[in-house]
Amino acid sequence: MEVWETIRAEPMAGARMLIAEYGDRLYSAALILTQESHSAEDLVSRTVRQAVVKIDRFDLSYSFWNWLYTIMLNFHRTDQRKQCAEVADAPDFVEQRIDCLNADGETDTWLSGVDAELLREAVARLPPALRTVVMLRYFEDKTLAEMVKIMGVPSGTVKCHLHRARLRLKGVLVELFKKGENKR
Repeated sequence: MEVWETIRAEPMAGARMLIAEYGDRLYSAALILTQESHSAEDLVSRTVRQAVVKIDRFDLSYSFWNWLYTIMLNFHRTDQRKQCAEVADAPDFVEQRIDCLNADGETDTWLSGVDAELLREAVARLPPALRTVVMLRYFEDKTLAEMVKIMGVPSGTVKCHLHRARLRLKGVLVELFKKGENKR
């Protein structure tokens, strides 16, 4: 029996099954998003609870993992909005739009060969929105269409965030690499 079927039939047993099958993966994703273990645990807990309560909203044409991840991402976004209400100034907004227009569609091969620990440290330094697209694309190997559906934003926004994340990651990786070279 699938997890979602078990949740519908027996919510408590289904919740335990969900945690057994998806708990580690949810926690890893939450830890990348929140950068703090207590917050990650809280995020996973709320995600599991919401999945059990809202199981009737699960669409069978959608991947169960993607559905869970969307719930978690929505909670994370809400948390971020509560923590800081940033207002983008006009020049920054224009610069972001130009970045989107200049997205060159480079291949994803530039990350191959990067040390995993170095990459994790670099990703941790990204702002939450950019960290999310990097995690979905490179850690979860999601397609653009899947990322659009999970994040609930237009494809242009995903492409823009991915482009900006690549640029930021490259800069951070160069900085970390140089720092590592100086230690030797």
